[in-house]
Amino acid sequence: MITQERIVTIVGAVLAVLLQIILAPHIGLFGVVPNIIVAYTLVVAVTQPQSFGSVMPFVLGLFFDLFTGGPVGAMAFSLMVFSVVAARVFDTMNNDTLFMPLLVLGVGVLLVELSYGMFLLLFGYPAGLFEAIAYRVFPCFVYDLVIGLLLYPLAKRFLMPTGVPRTELTQLR
Repeated sequence: MITQERIVTIVGAVLAVLLQIILAPHIGLFGVVPNIIVAYTLVVAVTQPQSFGSVMPFVLGLFFDLFTGGPVGAMAFSLMVFSVVAARVFDTMNNDTLFMPLLVLGVGVLLVELSYGMFLLLFGYPAGLFEAIAYRVFPCFVYDLVIGLLLYPLAKRFLMPTGVPRTELTQLR
């Protein structure tokens, strides 16, 4: 059954791909292009951990690989593995404070960018390990995290399941 949250998620994924193709190359800073797809996927993983699967991250990662010229399958694999892990970790922790989703989002973005950077090195990126981390992985992580932090309030508003009651700390006694 297609729910309103699923439709919004799919529309958001299409927008993320379009923004990645059209906008991201033009807002790069110092040679670092933001990865809107990574930010969107991990925000969805944190806002919908119960219904998050591996198909959307794989497909979005494959789009990223095909449109950016990187090794095909590297971002698809990295995004699929670490976004599913982020969703499962967040779902297991069952903590709705503001700190935990942002922490899981940040660690997820870091692991995806680190994994993708390692794939780039493996497939011939012209840099050493420390240069790749300092000049590619870390700046991309910061840029993606900022975009994720900007997307999180919107995703929390539009992607949170409406039928799932959330327990607040004030309700616990």
